Amino acid sequence: MNIPVTLAVISLVCMGLSSFMNKVAVTDGLYFPPFLMIINVCYIVMALIIHMNQKQAFVVTPRMLGVGGLVGLFGAIGYACMFYALDNGGAGSVVFPIVGLGVIVSVSLSAMIYHEPLTTTRLVGLGLGIGSIVLLSR
Repeated sequence: MNIPVTLAVISLVCMGLSSFMNKVAVTDGLYFPPFLMIINVCYIVMALIIHMNQKQAFVVTPRMLGVGGLVGLFGAIGYACMFYALDNGGAGSVVFPIVGLGVIVSVSLSAMIYHEPLTTTRLVGLGLGIGSIVLLSR
């Protein structure tokens, strides 16, 4: 297995565990704002660890502020909506697959903006993914 695929699999497992832990937190009746802050402190600590190991200058550009701000905004809105869906009685087995459909947005935008090829195999894969998510959310 090559390095990008290995890292993607590790990401898959960690993101899956992260999503599941959100359901655990909701079940425990936590209050969302401090929970979100704790999560973001973990992101900051990880970013600092990575930065110290990279030994590069800490540079922030206007473009980085714009793109990073949009990533943060979209992520925060998505995370809040997912949390409230779970908090309002949504089953993890329904909410998580629906959230997982976000891959369709990413793949579509990558194809349109970066002209990444949408081969028949990839389209079939997306179709099967959508089908599995529809079946899982019923």
